[in-house]
Amino acid sequence: MKTIDYISLFIISSIFILSACTTSTKENNSNGISIDIPSNASVDEVTYLATKVRPSTQQIDYQQREMLGFIHFGINTFTGKEWGTGKEDPKIFNPTKLDADSWVKTFKDAGITGVILVAKHHDGFCLWPSKYTEHSIANSPWKNGQGDIVKDVAEACRKYDMKLCLYLSPWDMHEKTYGTNEYNEYYIHQMEELLTNYGPVYLFWFDGAGTVDKEGIQNVPLDWDRFFSRAKELQPNILLSGIKDIRWIGNEAGKGHETEWCVQGINGTHGEFRNQSSPLLGTIEYMMKKEKLVWYPSRGGLPIRKGWFYNPQDDHTTKSLQYLINSYFSTVGQNANLLLNLSPDTLGRIPQKDAQRLLEFGNAIKEMKKNDYAKEAKVTPISGWSGSTKSNLIVDNDPFTSWHTEDNVCKAEAIISLKKASTINVIKVQENIRDYGQRVKSFAIDAWLDNQWKEIKKSTTIGFRKIIHLDRPITTDKFRIRFLDARISISWGNFSLYFLPEFENQDFICNSNYLSQSMWKISSNGINGDKFGSLKDNNPQTYWNGKLTNCHENAFIFETQAQEVKGLVYRPADSKDCGHIEYYTIYISNDGVKWGDPVAKGRFGNIQNNPVEQTVIFKSKNARFIKFVINGITSTDGRIKISDLMLYK
Repeated sequence: MKTIDYISLFIISSIFILSACTTSTKENNSNGISIDIPSNASVDEVTYLATKVRPSTQQIDYQQREMLGFIHFGINTFTGKEWGTGKEDPKIFNPTKLDADSWVKTFKDAGITGVILVAKHHDGFCLWPSKYTEHSIANSPWKNGQGDIVKDVAEACRKYDMKLCLYLSPWDMHEKTYGTNEYNEYYIHQMEELLTNYGPVYLFWFDGAGTVDKEGIQNVPLDWDRFFSRAKELQPNILLSGIKDIRWIGNEAGKGHETEWCVQGINGTHGEFRNQSSPLLGTIEYMMKKEKLVWYPSRGGLPIRKGWFYNPQDDHTTKSLQYLINSYFSTVGQNANLLLNLSPDTLGRIPQKDAQRLLEFGNAIKEMKKNDYAKEAKVTPISGWSGSTKSNLIVDNDPFTSWHTEDNVCKAEAIISLKKASTINVIKVQENIRDYGQRVKSFAIDAWLDNQWKEIKKSTTIGFRKIIHLDRPITTDKFRIRFLDARISISWGNFSLYFLPEFENQDFICNSNYLSQSMWKISSNGINGDKFGSLKDNNPQTYWNGKLTNCHENAFIFETQAQEVKGLVYRPADSKDCGHIEYYTIYISNDGVKWGDPVAKGRFGNIQNNPVEQTVIFKSKNARFIKFVINGITSTDGRIKISDLMLYK
């Protein structure tokens, strides 16, 4: 970066920093620092101001925790749906062996320090006896309507010293006032119940589902500023997840981004639900178009099984240990947090296989961290550093004791010499975000191998942490770090080395009861696209691309031999950036002409954010034709991308 006029920039930045707080940036300011972007600010000015943004004490605590647990449980547990409709009868809710204590203890035993309970999902059914709706457990047979699951989870969190976090969906398909200004009062009332009756709440979750259209534009009059303000009034130290203190990473597959900036640009007083997968997020180019710079770390959610809510059809989809570990390095390892979800069943118990997998994962991470091979290493400055460079500051596992370069020095090197040669395959690097914000744009790690320096990893941003999992272990006693570029200067807080054993990579055990390809063929009505071979090859790595026309009906038609077919499986393309089938109707026929009434009709809830295999059950004794009508898709241009459409017996 070219030399810039720091006197002018200091004057400009001071004005906006002081408007946010009056404490020195080298102190742990509890409220953090956000900065308004001056009109007509230059690239250099925005770059400089971005280095002055600081996290709040609560945000630092959140990032240090690495992971939180998630519990999805509600009326959907009893219907087998991801998204309900709000029309469900509370009488179907009766988890006779519910054990909230075991839910929380499972996360505790896995090394996770807080739990997010979905108190109300999009269907509007409340897991506490809300005074403002009849659609709650108060009208269920469970405990004769006297139960309170939020209370049970809160008590378990206190028992196990866990942080209580609550999710209250802004979208409510049951409440009649949703979509009007009156709903803001309703939502505030329910939020007040949750934030005044159950003790301290660490984090409150606002979901964007249903509140924005397919273009990401808000389509209902929700008063976000009022929601946030009231939550902070009731609990001043609460974190608001959604479009305030913490943002969504852009997927529900536990996948992060190599380039992950905590400093983000926003308009108005809060962020947005859309564009969270954009590679431009956090770049100066992107922030030049915004009004304000804020500290806005990300989080990535991941259900342990296929869906968020329990469904017996998904019992075979528990994710492998290797998948969870990969997600850890993809999120936690790339400056984000990971939220792992467990789904209690209709009895109110967590499936044993799911709980065991989480415990295996948690134990693997705990074992990895037991030995830091960089402890007591000697760190030698080579170039770029200024001031005190005490070696122990970098290997004390404290990112807030750090080395620095002068302003406008954006490259630096250092050598880390271990006490003895060690075998490692995990490297952790951290910046001192508390005192200096996020600055590093790129860096490289070298190892002394075969009597020479060999580059073993090059990456982009660091932030609170970058944890690198090498493809294979290496044995050496010396490493070199090269900071290649930064915003204004470099702050280096920590360097750690670990070893993680390899684990057997067991993929999902897929349902194999599919009809043989030779027993059916497929055609379409109103759909243009590729040849249908990739639709029926039972290969999740191949895709069919097509587009719906403007005709009366868009459908796939299956012609089979006269036999019983029990259902249809739809595998969407593994991407949220393409069109997916969302609404559908299924008919059966003996002659392909007379179809009669539908045998199945519904919605693949949350398909855009969690594009995983969907199964539709229906009865089809000896029917030769099955018509799968597409009533709605997630894209706006009619284009869809499908991995497979399969029939099973």
